[in-house]
Amino acid sequence: MNIAEEINEVIRAVRTDGESHRIVLERTFETGAADLWRACTDPERLSRWFEPVRGDLTVGGRYLLTGSGTEGVIERCEPARRLAITWEYQGDVSHVEVDLVAEGAGRTVLRLTHRVPSDDHWRTYGPAAAGIGWQESVVALGLYVAGESGFSPEEMEAFSNTPEGRGAIRRAADAWALAHQESGVPVGEARACAERTIAAYLGEGSA
Repeated sequence: MNIAEEINEVIRAVRTDGESHRIVLERTFETGAADLWRACTDPERLSRWFEPVRGDLTVGGRYLLTGSGTEGVIERCEPARRLAITWEYQGDVSHVEVDLVAEGAGRTVLRLTHRVPSDDHWRTYGPAAAGIGWQESVVALGLYVAGESGFSPEEMEAFSNTPEGRGAIRRAADAWALAHQESGVPVGEARACAERTIAAYLGEGSA
C-alpha cells in the first residue's frame, strides 16, 4: 500500500454553520467497527499510528496527547459508535467527533468532524491547515489496520520530508482547496488559503 495513494481513499467536505466551520473526512476501512474503535481508543494501539495518550479516559475526564501537547475533555463515548472530545492546543479550543458506521461484518466507515471557529487562522489558512494533519492520521490508521509498515508517527513524519511526501502535502492541500470551493468559497480565496497552508507545511511560513 502506497502512502501517497492512500490520500485518494479519503473523502473530504467543508461545511459552515453559523460562526464555526466543520472539516469532515470519511474513509472506509476493511475491518469491523469494534476493531476500528479499539484502534482509535486503546492507548497502546493508538500510540502505534497516532500519538501516545494518557489521562482519565472516561466521559468527563481529561486526556493528554504527549507528542503534541494537545489535550481536552472526553465529552461523549459510545463504544464502536461515537467519540466526542474537545481539542485544546496552545490556548485554542475546538471540537472533534469520530463516528463509526458498520457496513457489514468486515467494513466500517469512519467519519471525523473537526469543528473550528471562524477566526483569523481560518481566514488565513482555511480547512487545509487542520485537514492535512487529520488526513495524514487517517492514512496512517489505514496502513495500520491493513497490517502495513511505514505508518508510525516517526515514519510518517520522515515521509513528509521526502520529495514524495512534500508532493503528497501539495496534493492534499489541492484537494482541500476543492472542498473549500465546493462549500461556496470563491476559487481565488480557497486557492490562496491552500497556498499559504502549503508554505507553512513545507517550512516556508507558520500555521
